[in-house]
Amino acid sequence: MTEHEILRAPAMTEADIAELLALRGTGRVTHAFLARLAAHFLKAEIDGVLNPARHLAAYLGVERQTVLTYMRMARRNGLIITRH
Repeated sequence: MTEHEILRAPAMTEADIAELLALRGTGRVTHAFLARLAAHFLKAEIDGVLNPARHLAAYLGVERQTVLTYMRMARRNGLIITRH
């Protein structure tokens, strides 16, 4: 696998994905889920992954826009601190 291919997807294990799916569940979106998703999203960005929302959406079985909504929820709930 080339370096370019590695940067195309987040470095997540099957266990990471299973944890996110379990935290997401079928009910209300929890802080625990948002915190873990945000951690994976931000790590993917730091690692140079192009379009981490698309990859995470595929792992979770949701639309890319849904992941972006989750990230907005994480910011709104103070789980992501942005510098201005």
